[in-house]
Amino acid sequence: MQFPRFGGWWKSGRPRHLLYARVRAGCHRLLRLSTCSGLMASGLLVALTSAVQADARFPEGRLPPIDAPASAYGKDVRAGPGGHPNADDLAGIAERQRQKGHPGVALQLAERVLMYAPSNPQALKTKISSLSNLGAYRRADQLRRRHQPGWPDEVSARFRADKAMSAIHNGIFEQARHQRRHRYAQDDIALVQALKKLNANLDAFAVGSEARRRTRFDRLVVLRQLRRFDEVISAYEALRRASVTLPAYAKAPVADAYLARQRPEEAAALYRQVLDADSSAPLAVKTGYYYALIESEDYAGAKRQLARLNARVPTWRYRKNQTASPIPNWERSEIDRLRVRDAGYRHHEALAFKRATVLYRAAPRNTDIINALATTERSRGWYRQAQATIELAKAYSPHDKATRLNIAENAQALEAFPRWQTTSKALAEEFPSDSAVRRNRLEWLDRQHFSIEGQGSFGRSHGGSAVNGSQDGDYQLRLNSPWSAGGYRIYAEQSYQWGDYDEGVERHSRQSLGVERQWLRRHWWAALSGEPLNEDLGLDLGWSQWVGDHWQYQLRTQTQSPETPLRAERADLDGRLYQTQLTWRQHESRDATLTLSALDISDGNLRRDVSVELAQRVQASAHHQTRLIGSLSAEHNRDVDADYYNPEHQRTAGITLEHDWLTWRRYERALTQNLSLGAASEWESGFGGAPGYEVSYGHTWQLTRTWSINYGIGWESHAYAGEREKRWYGQFGFEGVL
Repeated sequence: MQFPRFGGWWKSGRPRHLLYARVRAGCHRLLRLSTCSGLMASGLLVALTSAVQADARFPEGRLPPIDAPASAYGKDVRAGPGGHPNADDLAGIAERQRQKGHPGVALQLAERVLMYAPSNPQALKTKISSLSNLGAYRRADQLRRRHQPGWPDEVSARFRADKAMSAIHNGIFEQARHQRRHRYAQDDIALVQALKKLNANLDAFAVGSEARRRTRFDRLVVLRQLRRFDEVISAYEALRRASVTLPAYAKAPVADAYLARQRPEEAAALYRQVLDADSSAPLAVKTGYYYALIESEDYAGAKRQLARLNARVPTWRYRKNQTASPIPNWERSEIDRLRVRDAGYRHHEALAFKRATVLYRAAPRNTDIINALATTERSRGWYRQAQATIELAKAYSPHDKATRLNIAENAQALEAFPRWQTTSKALAEEFPSDSAVRRNRLEWLDRQHFSIEGQGSFGRSHGGSAVNGSQDGDYQLRLNSPWSAGGYRIYAEQSYQWGDYDEGVERHSRQSLGVERQWLRRHWWAALSGEPLNEDLGLDLGWSQWVGDHWQYQLRTQTQSPETPLRAERADLDGRLYQTQLTWRQHESRDATLTLSALDISDGNLRRDVSVELAQRVQASAHHQTRLIGSLSAEHNRDVDADYYNPEHQRTAGITLEHDWLTWRRYERALTQNLSLGAASEWESGFGGAPGYEVSYGHTWQLTRTWSINYGIGWESHAYAGEREKRWYGQFGFEGVL
């Protein structure tokens, strides 16, 4: 049997770390772009429109006592009748305070004037305008209709814009209310009506007017809440072309839109501008900035932003008195769950699980935390454990979107295909614009397409020809049919091997046709294979099953096995393979495999192998992962007269270091560099011990969500039958969905 290569990172067609669940996938990160941030958007709309510097006349918004003389308001305020400040002077100060962005102070001053001068027109106008600025649009409109002051057209337009903003606030709160009750089909109705009012105002307001410009800003907020991200970006870019400067509250929805459309660098710049304008911006802006940095692959910047959030967001909001229970800060829960996700993005799955477990123990009925815990369990490969956790979230909140998406993703991992199909379909119909839902649905639809995969290698050896010959090569191509509803599919394979030996070139080609089924982490297959112009048919039968989250066993038998040495094939020999394999997987960082096999060659030789491999991930970060693999193997052959390499006994103890560097990533496209260094102590009966070495380097390109290629080169040196053989080789592989 050919000596096993202890590098072999390409054998799966992708780097090892991609075989595990990728928590970073947009499936969880982009959940924040759903409308669940509606209340935050409403708060942003109010808070940032009034974010200004403190006023020197009234520090911290403190006014003089109500009975204070005119001089207490400033040297420019004259005394009026009855010891009151002059009404016109004080009303003018009130209006200037409002224009400077202090509507609260302006409202108090206007109210004082109206107490002793109830007909003062400026004070009345300032009161109405301040109420509108503070968000009391209905009250302002009632006062305007009652008193009918003589407003200029531009002021009337502003009040109409204020009324539309009231509709926006109502729509956002209605959206949040419906979502809390899982009434997703009704959550956008009020916002759609608000958008109609904004569009009507755009047609009515004069071009270039302040009211029209403000309406265009408010429209960005509504379009974002309706998840019309392309329209948000189009409207924003039209404003930029017109050299219009956006206020901070209008930049946040544009940043969300850029992030949703996978333009994270532009999103990060806008989030940063909002935060620079107001450090007390809502949490949605601060977490949005974090996600934009993550999507931009700026993990160092994201770490700093998360550290700031962790330090500045308290657990408790306030305490009414010393004996009352403190009021919890709901924003702290979001930060704690963000820390769980952050650990997952950096491949620190154990830390993510630990943090999620602590949160769950503190709040065992919080479905957001339960779903976070289930996600970390799935990232560690504990699919059944994750399912039990998800069932708990489902019991508390069966209609919650995040819970249902978690059910779909875990059903995919457990290969519970009927549940995955029905859940993903219902989600896609209800949330067609949600990126995580859409991705999960696309992965289900991939099963309804043909797929193809291939792998090939070419080698050139020097110093010996006991095993590989002076040149050797092989390739395998496989075409898979779509999966049926019951988890069945058929496949066709073409394999080819050749080697250039002293006695000539030996070639071996084989075609096979098979059927397989996968369901509930069980897998069986059966295939017939044969050589061109040869009636000898081979049979390949196999069964594999996971028992729980940690153990897997596999049974396999082959007649006309491709494991038969090429030189034996040249002598018209064939081999029957019997193989069993047991795998233990503790979690994403540690696993072990025991393999027992016997190859019964028709010349009377029985080749028996036993091997054990232990793999330990020793380092992991967002872009780097390192694994250390130790292996032991032993082989025994019967003493027969053979033309192929056939030592009676062979022992090997090896160690391999594998490193994957995710060099570049842009969402579904990525480049990973793979390096493998191996060394072994090899012993062969009759020739003693000798060292063996292998080095390989390659690239894996994820071209799209469904297509990838890999290629690489390698060098190895082993002793066979007392001769040192050095071999250079190259390989290429691909896989994709048609």
